Amino acid sequence: MPIRGGATAAYRRQIEAAPDPEAKRIEVERLLRQISSPFRVAESVGIGEMIDPRDTRPLLCQFVRMAQEITATQLGPKFRGMRP
Repeated sequence: MPIRGGATAAYRRQIEAAPDPEAKRIEVERLLRQISSPFRVAESVGIGEMIDPRDTRPLLCQFVRMAQEITATQLGPKFRGMRP
């Protein structure tokens, strides 16, 4: 959910009760943007390494190649015919 919609939904009562609701909404959005960093989230749940989105495709291609090699040799014989 976008920060604006999320801030309005989650903090509606505080925003409506503020003397200047628009200023309060802007303040809440600013605070949410500060804590919405993917790096902060990864750190808080113990993820030690993050992949740069530009590196995703080569890593996925490498994974698929490795998986194909493993499945070709470790899945056992191919089943031919009808399964019971």
